[in-house]
Amino acid sequence: MSKEKKENKIKKFIEDNSIATYVAIGISLFLLAMMITAQVTTMSNSEAVLKGKRENELADSLVSLQREYDELKLKYDESQKIVKEYQTDASTNNNLIASMSKENETLGLLAGTTDVTGEGIIVTLNDGLTADTIVHDSDVLTVVNELRVAGAEAISVNGQRIITTSAIRCVGSVIQVNYQKVATPFVIKAIGNAQYLESAMTIRNGVVDVLKGYGIKVSLTRETDIEIPKYEGALSFNFAKPKKGE
Repeated sequence: MSKEKKENKIKKFIEDNSIATYVAIGISLFLLAMMITAQVTTMSNSEAVLKGKRENELADSLVSLQREYDELKLKYDESQKIVKEYQTDASTNNNLIASMSKENETLGLLAGTTDVTGEGIIVTLNDGLTADTIVHDSDVLTVVNELRVAGAEAISVNGQRIITTSAIRCVGSVIQVNYQKVATPFVIKAIGNAQYLESAMTIRNGVVDVLKGYGIKVSLTRETDIEIPKYEGALSFNFAKPKKGE
């Protein structure tokens, strides 16, 4: 074979193999490009999915938080309403309590279950010089009744508070007040309008004149601050009961 033919054959072989190589490389590059494109597309889709999922989760969380807020707001409003009602009730209750306290205080004064102080007079009775001029229970009772009629708001005899159920009586040779023994001098305290009480007791031919006529020693003083203790005895009723409304 001539040298020229040999060189042409080699050249042709190289050219044929180069084309195949280029084709193979081209196909490989094309496939690689497709794979990269697909990968990128997949990643983009995944990112979109994740982003969408994240947005949905955030939306759900927002809805949940809004629901919780609404519930808390409702509870808060209810609590505020209760607080306002309590404040209103407390104000009403305070007024009611104050009124009841005042009424209870008044009832305590009327019942004699409260220590009291105020202006008034003190009448002291002592036995006379003879046996016929000793102080009797009726004398003490006369003074007490006259003071009541004159408007005395509180009365005591030797420290014993006089109430509606108080008894002043003789037991043998001893006078009892509220079932407690008392003896001369009989110190009768009365709280009320001092001037009016004094006038009622010292009126001409009044109680003081009558007792002095019996030979009993009587002294009377007007005071600006008399203290009378509360009733210490039992307050109970065995037969009398409040009448129930029909």
